[in-house]
Amino acid sequence: MQKIPKNVLPLLLLATTFIAGCAQQLVATPEDQADGLIPRETGLDSVSAAYAFDMSGAKVYLEPVGVEYSKRFPTASSPLRAKDYEFRDKDLVKLQEVMGETLSERFLAPRQSQLVTDKAEADYVMQLDLSRFALGAPLDPQPWLWRVYTDQSAYGTLSGELTDLEGNPVMRFSDRRDIGENFGSLGPGGRFERFTSVTFWRDMKIDLRRAFASLDDSLQ
Repeated sequence: MQKIPKNVLPLLLLATTFIAGCAQQLVATPEDQADGLIPRETGLDSVSAAYAFDMSGAKVYLEPVGVEYSKRFPTASSPLRAKDYEFRDKDLVKLQEVMGETLSERFLAPRQSQLVTDKAEADYVMQLDLSRFALGAPLDPQPWLWRVYTDQSAYGTLSGELTDLEGNPVMRFSDRRDIGENFGSLGPGGRFERFTSVTFWRDMKIDLRRAFASLDDSLQ
């Protein structure tokens, strides 16, 4: 009987553990179990939905997007406050528009579904949230910060819950997002890029399209 060399055993054990992990079934959270939602295979952190989930041709109302910011600690060397890294009212209006546009484009349109502005007309209600959210720099220009370079526009966790007219959850998802990553060296297309409101909203649209496209794939 041929013996396995000792230096090969750790590799075999690692491969066996990896295969066993891949074969494990998805496990529903207690919250999903209580709501009767089934976890789905996904490229996002988590997606769960009701059995035989189908919202073809549905009308969806999008609630105002919720934003919860990461805690920032002021430093004596910086004139900026934590409030400077938060959305203004006009930014929240823009965020709502971008969320609705990208959700419609990448998730609702493939199902021949649409957003409606009147909640009374809706078949479903969608709540989207950004938690632990942090901007790379203030969106409003500051005279003493006329050039700011960052390696990403923002980061946070995007989550959503879709409920029916009776308030019962039919779909839930969550994913940690790094928005506007630029890997490489300093310069155009490199790791650091000049931060402006224009670059932020461009990066946000690109990232949300990716997120909602992945959500669509998870529920095919």
